[in-house]
Amino acid sequence: MTASMLLAIWSAMWLLGSGAWAAVAGWPRRMADGWCALGGGWIVGAAGCGLCVRLFAAQSLAAVPTRVGLAAVVIGVLGWVLAWWMRSPAAATQPAAIVHGPRRSDRLWMALLLALLAWRGWIVCGDVLLHPALPWDAWAVWLDKAKAWVLSGRIDPSVSYEDWIGHPVAATRTGLAWMYPELIPWMAVWMAGGTHWIEPLVGLLWFGLGVAVLMLHYGQWRALGVRPLAATAGTYALGSIPLLDVHVALGGYADLWIAAVLSMGAHAWLRWSCLGERRQLGIVVIAMALLPLLKLEGSVWSIILGVACLFRALPSQLRGRRFLVGAGALLLVVIACVALGLPWTGVARRYLDTGHFFDFGQIGVSSASLAAALWAQWNWNLLWFALPVALWWNRRRWLHSAMTRRLLAFVALPFVAMLGLFLLTSAARYSQSYSAVNRLLLQITPLLVSVLVMALRAPDVEGEPAKEVSPRVG
Repeated sequence: MTASMLLAIWSAMWLLGSGAWAAVAGWPRRMADGWCALGGGWIVGAAGCGLCVRLFAAQSLAAVPTRVGLAAVVIGVLGWVLAWWMRSPAAATQPAAIVHGPRRSDRLWMALLLALLAWRGWIVCGDVLLHPALPWDAWAVWLDKAKAWVLSGRIDPSVSYEDWIGHPVAATRTGLAWMYPELIPWMAVWMAGGTHWIEPLVGLLWFGLGVAVLMLHYGQWRALGVRPLAATAGTYALGSIPLLDVHVALGGYADLWIAAVLSMGAHAWLRWSCLGERRQLGIVVIAMALLPLLKLEGSVWSIILGVACLFRALPSQLRGRRFLVGAGALLLVVIACVALGLPWTGVARRYLDTGHFFDFGQIGVSSASLAAALWAQWNWNLLWFALPVALWWNRRRWLHSAMTRRLLAFVALPFVAMLGLFLLTSAARYSQSYSAVNRLLLQITPLLVSVLVMALRAPDVEGEPAKEVSPRVG
């Protein structure tokens, strides 16, 4: 693979995603929205190119660069044209959530934090380029399909071992995770150019995701009213979490993709529900559509996003019963998923079947293992120390912030559900062995960092309302 082809792959991906983002969320008039279009656009663009691989080049992967590249360019350009055509007139004043640009005294600290992030990124990028994919779960579950497709030149469907051995003539494949969603393997095929399986270059997909996540969160925090220095500090805090860096450097797992898309949808939901930005609902819909294509538990996160939207959209006369309505809607969706036999329900049943493994005497052991995962290991820096302290210490301030309360409620319910999963079901063995508990917690880590940022500097209760400022705010 030549450098020009690699550049074309990345450029097409960014053009597609940023164009789609601008068409859905609106023309980026503010710098904050520009960062969102860059970071969120990369995530959407990578997923979009993966979908185009499956739609336009599944039977001839040699055509991936031309067919998918052309589709990406066309979609991206049309998206930007549509965004320009539908742009709204420039507002005379910025929304109250957009505060002043950085103070002069803050610029030095921001530059220092960005330099530290760049140094860390240089190290991680070098690590990605120096080794192939490691032979761990990520290889057996996600990348083996993509490599088999690239080497064979086409995408063959995956079936169970029984079906595969029973029909040896059929053009099918099998594996440990034959039933898993395949968006990540499709994206890996795109990164390989359809025909060039060079694992360090495929691993750059996760490095790009890590950079995009930081760009997106800085932009979303600024759009929600977080001051530039606090947003930069939050970006550094997120980018310095060891477990996140490991998933960027080693690549292959889907948990960082779930974390990125879930946080993308949740922050868009927050901007819609708190700031009234209706076009952000389009970003929520994109996130809900992508989550089930990434990993089985992505369906659960998609349902949670949908219920959160329903919760906030209830008419005023029903808001007193919104918890009951939300719980009822969630129950109906789960029943429908069970009736349809969706794959994630089978995994949930296996975890909830506690008869052959779990007994109440295990709660103490599981609790100790979970506590060790949060506070005794070095996967999280000081996140699990700082977050409860910040919530308690600054409670009088952030309790007046509707934005912080809603985000905290969005994260708290799934977190409690995770605790129940790892303490009260057969999934306790994963908390005791540390094999899955950290990866599942990684899926909500960007939202936890966002809660920390807003608990310390609640944007909608901080200082005076913003005066009229330039549309290009940092």
